[in-house]
Amino acid sequence: MGERQKVGALTPISRNFSGAVVALETVAIVLTLGLLAFAPLGAYAPLGIAAAFSAVIAGGLVYALLGSVASPSAGPTSATALILAGLVAQLVRDARFDLHSAHGLAMLLAMVASSVMLMGLFQILMSLAGLGRLARFVPQPVLAGFMNGVALLILFSQIPILLGLPALTRLTDLTSLPQAQPLALLVGLATAGTVWLVHWKWSRASSSLLGMTVGCILFVVLLAAFPGLHLGDVVGPLPQGLVRPDALQPLADSDTWTLLRDHGKAVILTAAVLAVIGSLESLLVALATDQYAHFQHDPGRELRALGAANMVSGLCGGLPLVISNARCVLLLRKDACGRGPALASVIAFVVIYAVGGPWLAMLPKVVLAGIMVTIAVALSDRWTRQLMRQWLSGERSPDLRHSLVVVALVCLVTVLFGFVAAVGMGSLLAMLIFISAMNRSLIRGRFSALERPSRRIYGSAQASLLQVARQRVVLIELEGALFFGSAERLTTEATALAPDCRCLVFDLSLVSMIDASGAMLLQQLSSQLEHRGMSLLLAGVSADNIRGKRLRIFGCFPANLPGGGRADWWPDADQAIEAAEQMLLTEAGVDATQTVVPLADTSLMRRLGAQQLERVKERMEVRHLGPGEALFRQGDPGDRLYVLTQGSISIIGGNGSVRQRFVSFSPGVMMGEMSMLDGAGRSADAIADCEAVVWSLTREAYEALVLDDPLLGERLTRNIAIHLAERLRGPR
Repeated sequence: MGERQKVGALTPISRNFSGAVVALETVAIVLTLGLLAFAPLGAYAPLGIAAAFSAVIAGGLVYALLGSVASPSAGPTSATALILAGLVAQLVRDARFDLHSAHGLAMLLAMVASSVMLMGLFQILMSLAGLGRLARFVPQPVLAGFMNGVALLILFSQIPILLGLPALTRLTDLTSLPQAQPLALLVGLATAGTVWLVHWKWSRASSSLLGMTVGCILFVVLLAAFPGLHLGDVVGPLPQGLVRPDALQPLADSDTWTLLRDHGKAVILTAAVLAVIGSLESLLVALATDQYAHFQHDPGRELRALGAANMVSGLCGGLPLVISNARCVLLLRKDACGRGPALASVIAFVVIYAVGGPWLAMLPKVVLAGIMVTIAVALSDRWTRQLMRQWLSGERSPDLRHSLVVVALVCLVTVLFGFVAAVGMGSLLAMLIFISAMNRSLIRGRFSALERPSRRIYGSAQASLLQVARQRVVLIELEGALFFGSAERLTTEATALAPDCRCLVFDLSLVSMIDASGAMLLQQLSSQLEHRGMSLLLAGVSADNIRGKRLRIFGCFPANLPGGGRADWWPDADQAIEAAEQMLLTEAGVDATQTVVPLADTSLMRRLGAQQLERVKERMEVRHLGPGEALFRQGDPGDRLYVLTQGSISIIGGNGSVRQRFVSFSPGVMMGEMSMLDGAGRSADAIADCEAVVWSLTREAYEALVLDDPLLGERLTRNIAIHLAERLRGPR
């Protein structure tokens, strides 16, 4: 592809002329899609060409005036044409629509036109309901499967024509195969090959127009070389006359209500499917053109514009309209943005149909079938082909396998059961994929308290008890939305807990939303675990944060503490894990809140003799602290170490209202030794959590002990080193 010119480099006249040229380049696509949509009419299929031109002229004019994309060009597409063909095929089977009767044919066309008009109405309603952005949320495997199914259906529909057989011949009808014409297949493949070659070698050239020209020349040459050879039918005479908004007039007949009763459901369902697929395809094309032209469209406005265009197209007997990817790309490549080129394209279609009607009637259907083959191949999903290459290269990941299964399933349903079933299946799979993805993403991590202990430093006796017991505490970190589609995952996790598990902690700090189902499930799990002798603690939840308020809104977890709190709610996972550790210690007969550790049993004094212990004690100072009292503050000189014998001290850092606990110390543990050794200032505050007793040893006293009794100094230094090593090694 050549480099785009700068926007605004062309004059308005040049840009408008480019719009007319693009209409000529894409006329082959309009012709083939018209025949595809009305193919079930057999000999009357050329009426589809008239319907296609009515769409690009009447509907295209409305969209060019109302659309907001960089290049507001609309036209029929393969998917919508094929969906409409399904409705035509159903109506043809009703004998009341006698194709040999002008009245019966008019009634059938009116029913088809009413479906297109309803499609437009549905699109306007979708816009008013704010559904314009939903296209961005359709799972890629569902979209890929649907587009692959459409591509296969187009290929299957063109095979009889490529073999020189009547268009309605079934592929399963083997009796017609002897009538196949290999040279007709040659013409079709030559047409398709020319399109691919031109697009490959000269991407700016009109590949469809050149392919159609080469195919027609070959068709004429073969007929001249082999007189009497049958290569298939030509398009035949086209309906003449101006585009008029009278397509629904036959429905005023007295028999209409009976027909609507019998076929109304099919008409409405087809309109709904057309609205969904057409809107999806249009909005995806609009997103692509936005990226190409550095533009931003309004999805709601775009749907309203398309809805109005389809209502007008339906009134005029036209095909369903979608933002034309082919014309948009060509116009953007030619730097022909804006309404002018789109309007010029509409005028060019008027001229082509009015003047070139006799020439269009002489076009061989096999040539148009060759062009449809190229459209079908282009319509097949590139992402699916990439997945297949990865699969064949040996990748067997579950995500890749699931994507391929969804693509294949939607594609199969599209081919075997039609578009209504495919849309229904796609919607169901989209919901299941969403729920499955949310279910998988809900669990961010799963750990035991042995892997994620709290920030509390315990004395040696308590630490020994917890070293094994921490395996009975499980922490599960959650992330995302806790709603009806993901909450059941928590039940699975709770069911898988080991029988000796004592406590399950759900960390909800990263949960963005909780709905009623999620709230009720948490409460039910709390009760179920209690019956199993386990406790459920919720971290990241408090009475005044959004998660606690959401749980209360749905009538769950009534307050059981003063101030509206709960004993099983904790502000963060660290404090919840500490609460679980306290449960384990209590079960082991240790009341951590009332523990008093003699100075002789602290980490500083381990393995000291009675005389050594007494000498150190003489050099130490004792201090009693009340709850909330500071032992030291950030920035204070680090001139001593401390030994806690009773209570609890927490090291807290941060500025202003944002305060964080770095670590908490239990009785029997020393603290502040690093600052004493290196002489640096205190890096955080030390605050008493409750009444506490602390012994301190200054640097001067420590150095004096080392000088007076080197053996004692060596023992103290070793104890400090062992204490630091234990803290670094963890868990504690």
